[in-house]
Amino acid sequence: MTRAARDLLDGFSRFGAVDTACFLGQWPYRLHAAADADDLRGHAARHGLTGVWVSHLAALFGFDTRTGNEVCWGACAGDAVLHPFAVLDPRDGAWREELAWAADTGFAGIRVAPGFHGCRAVDAGALIDACAAAGLPLQLIVRLDDARSRHPMSSSRELELRDIADLIRSAPPHPLVISGLNRAEYGEVARHLADDVPAWVRFDLWHVNGPLGVAKLLGEDPGRWVFGSGFPVQEPVPTALQLAASGLDDAALAAITRGNAEQMPLRRGPTR
Repeated sequence: MTRAARDLLDGFSRFGAVDTACFLGQWPYRLHAAADADDLRGHAARHGLTGVWVSHLAALFGFDTRTGNEVCWGACAGDAVLHPFAVLDPRDGAWREELAWAADTGFAGIRVAPGFHGCRAVDAGALIDACAAAGLPLQLIVRLDDARSRHPMSSSRELELRDIADLIRSAPPHPLVISGLNRAEYGEVARHLADDVPAWVRFDLWHVNGPLGVAKLLGEDPGRWVFGSGFPVQEPVPTALQLAASGLDDAALAAITRGNAEQMPLRRGPTR
């Protein structure tokens, strides 16, 4: 890495970012793409992160979601930086019981990944209603890798953008983060919503990489975006560097890296 890049990363670190897209466990398609709790703490220390939203990859690939969620809770519970998010599967007939367990246990929020669980984005409609009732923010994982370089044995499938828009349209006014869209896909989702995306819906940035002009466009609506790296499935440095080199003013960068995520109240600790 060049000295200029290191200087940019040092500049990024001063914002104390919140990384809204991290995972524990092993990504099945690349041996080096794995992380335990210490790796996530190291990731936070390297980039000056003040918060890391975490789920376990086993909840995406296992026979159930509970096993991965339990390991995630065991690794993150009580940590000042790592905030555990339970993954739920809308196809699971017991998802309401799983949601109640996650809320009672003390998970900070909920993630749903329809492309990994063989369903559509709109199938999470009842789940987001239940999350709103439980006071838990919901994150929709659209993808964790680029479809153009996806392993041919991957069972993950792409979500329809119109379905994502329909989910947003039907959702209550409750914190919702969409993870894994690129900038053009965000624009298409917005057009499906007549360019009137609700203020409580935000989008992360790990797949919004490209020329610096792409990052500058974030300044048109800095309240819409949150930092998310996709670590360890994705390399976090490109997203951090893109923001650091964007030329956005400090107010916009503070909102994107930290402020917008901190506006979404996370559950902290058991409810009973």
